[in-house]
Amino acid sequence: MGNDVLFGTDGIRGKFGEWPLTAPVIFNIGYAVAEFFGRAKNKKQKLKILIGTDTRASGKAIERCLAQGFIQAKAEVYSAGVVPTPGLAFLTNVLDVDLGVMISASHNPADDNGIKFFKHNGYKLREKEEREIEKIILHSLNHSQIKHKERALKLKKISAQAYVKHLLKSVSGLSLEGMKIAIDCANGALSKYAEKVFRALGARVIQIHACPDGKNINLHCGSLHPDQVSALTLKAQADIGFSFDGDADRVIVCDERGDIRDGDYVMAAVAGGFSRQSRLAANTVVATSMSNFGLEKYLEKINVKLVRADVGDKYVLEEIIKRKANFGGEQSGHLIFLDYATTGDGLLSALMILKLMADSKKKASKLAPGFRKYPQLLVNIKVREKKDFQEMPLVAAQIKTAEQKLKGNGRLVIRYSGTEKLARVMVEGDSKSAIKKIAEAIALEIKKEIGILS
Repeated sequence: MGNDVLFGTDGIRGKFGEWPLTAPVIFNIGYAVAEFFGRAKNKKQKLKILIGTDTRASGKAIERCLAQGFIQAKAEVYSAGVVPTPGLAFLTNVLDVDLGVMISASHNPADDNGIKFFKHNGYKLREKEEREIEKIILHSLNHSQIKHKERALKLKKISAQAYVKHLLKSVSGLSLEGMKIAIDCANGALSKYAEKVFRALGARVIQIHACPDGKNINLHCGSLHPDQVSALTLKAQADIGFSFDGDADRVIVCDERGDIRDGDYVMAAVAGGFSRQSRLAANTVVATSMSNFGLEKYLEKINVKLVRADVGDKYVLEEIIKRKANFGGEQSGHLIFLDYATTGDGLLSALMILKLMADSKKKASKLAPGFRKYPQLLVNIKVREKKDFQEMPLVAAQIKTAEQKLKGNGRLVIRYSGTEKLARVMVEGDSKSAIKKIAEAIALEIKKEIGILS
């Protein structure tokens, strides 16, 4: 991340103490954001801001620096303490506040952290708004207009209980009596919430990684390590397992057989269940370019339309709203149930899956009958520059040949990484050997044209 760019694909990210998460920069971020949103307020009214954190050790220090910037800009600041990202978004929407701020780096290691912003309606900022705020922040830093001032703070506390009640209300009538659920809380923001919610519905709960110490969030656990919950599900003979990430905006599922089921399987299951119940708005599911071809074929079979968005939950949300749909998500387990939430919510997603199981009287492994993932191969190529693939004749020719071979039986996605100098070639199809040949042929031409020799 360069010194002229603050916002990435999901807010501002970095290591605490390094650009852009140094105390003076965080303070200026707070001041600039409060100034930006304060413009729409009556001068007699104070801007109200709610801050939440996950369990990272640096969370409190970042909260303090941000709050000092907010207060310097005459804003009123509240703290929700440790809360899931979707919980913070929900509270921002239902409480009388103008802005929600979540301090988290999601599924990243404990040394990383980040800042995500939610408008008063619970939605994340649009890219245009991020760029405007970015200009204000960078201008103030370059001209040293606002100095970081340390001051003692005691923020007013806001309870997240309303969020828990909302989750339970979302699955009104659901009883989990007789069910055994395994959960991995990633030593993150859900550590003090998940077990209580499932138990409130009558389930027996076996949980791991629910003892955060500031350094162990996502450490060999959580949604990036679903093997942990798979082993627990089998050992405990549980009906289902859920593996959350550090800020709980995503979930990976494990069925009763110990098989790991990612977001594509859940989207297939939800699409089928919601469609049968006439709850799938526009008869559409929004996924991303990275969702498996198997999801596309399954939805085609049950007469549900698939729309693909760019990678990133904000692009999925934009497409859901544009299509007047109400459901979509990513293979990573970031799922958006727009009738109940404005952002991805791991715990809500888990409850929705349990509701589908109860309504259909099916085991977790049987929620999407006939769904199968196609073999997938992803090849990364280090490149000198990010040149249009169609401007490289030999690359373009290989792409055209590959698309003809895969037509109706597979899929090809070629794109550049948004954060690194990498070209990514992803191929899906019936045959592992066939997709390997296709991926290698395209990768070879890219390497010849713009590759970095290693």
